[in-house]
Amino acid sequence: MESSVLTDINKELERLENFGEIIGSAVVNRNGLLISSRLPRDIDDRKLSALAATMFEAIETATSNFNDNQIRNIIAEYQDYQLIVLGVNDKIILVSLIDLNANLGLVFIEIEESIKNINNMMKK
Repeated sequence: MESSVLTDINKELERLENFGEIIGSAVVNRNGLLISSRLPRDIDDRKLSALAATMFEAIETATSNFNDNQIRNIIAEYQDYQLIVLGVNDKIILVSLIDLNANLGLVFIEIEESIKNINNMMKK
C-alpha cells in the first residue's frame, strides 16, 4: 500500500479519535494483519487486530446461511470499553474502541463516514 494512502488512513483514524467517545481505531486486513493504528499504547494493537479479524470471520462463517445477509458490525462489551468491528470492504475491517457509555448512534455516524472515506482512499 502506498505511503500516501497510509498517511491518509492514519489521518482519518486521528479524526475518529478526536470525536471524543472513540478511544482509538485501527484498520486491519481480513487476515488480521495491522494496516494502521491509533489505539492507546496500553493496547497491543497487533493482538487486537488478529482478534477482531478472527471474530469477524467466525461470525461471517456462522451466519453464512442467513439469507445471504452480510454482517455489518460486531460489538463486544468489556469492563471499561466497547469494541466495534465493521467491514470496510472485502479486504479490510475497521476496529474501534469506544467509551462504555458512548452514544452508539453518534459513534456509528462518525464511523460510517470514516468507512466511506477509507474506501475512497483505497480506490486512489
